[in-house]
Parts: sequence; C-alpha cells; structure tokens
Amino acid sequence: MGAQMASRLVGTGQNVMVYNRSVAKAEPLRQLGAAVASTPAEVTSTCDLVFAMLADPKAAKAVAMDGPDSAVAGIAARPASAQPVTYVDCSTVDAATGEQVGNAITAAAPRTGFLAAPVSGGWRDARDGTLLFLCGGHQTAYEAAVPGLDAMGSRRWLLGSTPGDAARAKLMLQVMMGNIVGSLAEMMALSKAAGLDEAAILEVLGESAMANPLCKAKGELMRKNDYKPNFQVYLQQKDLRLALQLADDLGVPAPISAASNGQYIRARQMGFADKDFAAVRAAYEAEALNEPETEDA
Repeated sequence: MGAQMASRLVGTGQNVMVYNRSVAKAEPLRQLGAAVASTPAEVTSTCDLVFAMLADPKAAKAVAMDGPDSAVAGIAARPASAQPVTYVDCSTVDAATGEQVGNAITAAAPRTGFLAAPVSGGWRDARDGTLLFLCGGHQTAYEAAVPGLDAMGSRRWLLGSTPGDAARAKLMLQVMMGNIVGSLAEMMALSKAAGLDEAAILEVLGESAMANPLCKAKGELMRKNDYKPNFQVYLQQKDLRLALQLADDLGVPAPISAASNGQYIRARQMGFADKDFAAVRAAYEAEALNEPETEDA
C-alpha cells in the first residue's frame, strides 16, 4: 500500500522522500525518482508534508515515536525557521493509538499539524489513485494534506476534529467488509457441500438485491482458490479485533463480528495469514484443514 501511494506522489512531480522498515522495498521508488531515507527522522526533518502507512498500531507508534530515529525526533530537530510539518497517518489503528501518535507529533514542535487519514481500498486502488480517505483532525492539517490526498485518492472526508473520529469511522467499514466476505465464504462452502454449481450461484447473487462489487470479486477468488493478496487475512483480522475492542468499550454487542473474527483467526492458523482475505473460505473446508500446504493450488 505505502509503495503504491508513494508512487502516486512521485508522479505529481514533487520532490518525494521515502522510508521503509524493509529497505529493499524502497528501491523501486528510488528508480522512479524518489530519495530514500535511512530513518523516519530523516523524512520528517526534511519534508513539510509527511504520509505514514503502517500495518498496525505497534508499527504506527514505533515509526512515529520510538527513539532518536523516530518521526517525532526529526520534527523536533528542524530549525525554528523551517516550515511547520503536517504529519498524516493513513494507517488503520484504534482511536487510542491515533490520539497517542497525534499528541506526540504535535508536541514535537510549534505549529506541527497531525491528521489521521485511514484509507478504504487495496493496493490496486492505491496504484490507480482511487483510495478513499476518512480523515480526523484540525481543518488546517486537513487543508495542508489535500494535495497529497487528491494525488492518491478519489474521495476524502473530514469526519471530525480528532484522530479518534477517523479511526472509529474506518473500523465501521472494516466491520462490514469482514462480515460480508465471511458470510460469502460460508455461503460458498455450503453451496459446494450441497453439490451446487458455485459459478451459477455467484451469477444469481450478482443479479439479486445482494449484488455488490466486493462479493463479485471475492466470490470469484473463492471459486478459483486464487488468493494472491490484495488485502491480507491478517490485516482484516486485525481490523475486526480492533472493532471488537471498540464494541466492548462502548458496551455494544457484536456477535456477528465476533464469529467472523474467529474464522479469520482459523484461516491464519491454517497458514493463510498473508493471502487475500477471501481465503477465509479455507476455514470452512475440511480438506484444507488437513492439507494446508495446498493453499496455492
């Protein structure tokens, strides 16, 4: 995701500097014309507008806040005469992590701005510049981020004045996405067990009131057992875990999400963690439980 987003920024003709925790993954961006930094601090000490895209709360906090090479350290090292930094975190994290990172970033130097802007979409949407950004933060930070957001996405919303507003909004989408695909996997497994033509069932579904692009795309992947990753099982399960924690904090029952989460955990245990989250279907297949090494067949 981050590499595809950065390539869109390089395409705008701006000077772009990138950092990745796995250094080799930044090399294609160097070939496109980006400078490659050795630490997050090098990016934030140099760039006025910074976008972060990390896999989970632990990574988001580590890059932003941990030690002398962190994004916070780079912001603090900028001379007083430098332009203020706007730090935009596009990671999907819980509200508490968003607030923690935001507070650390804005405390690093005067006039520093922070915007939480988690995305809806996969790496192909990032490649095509059609991501959706769900933003939370001050209006000034949002306005500073607009050029980059518009280069990487097709729509954006400022949904509240705090990072927590954006984090909670993104989790609502992940609840729906995880549950829909989990339900689709259950239907596909039941269709197979009933001896039905799975392709025909998907065709009927596509003409019904339940038709939607997600079911069409993921249903075909399930039918073909083609799980090359667009959005991985472990990421979808992480998002459901965060949503369930939010539901628990708010005292809202979430039994459907809890059941779906259990199936994504099962798929992870079977060796499908890094496969597309359509691979949750494997959690319903007895033969897959016995032969996880055939997951690429």
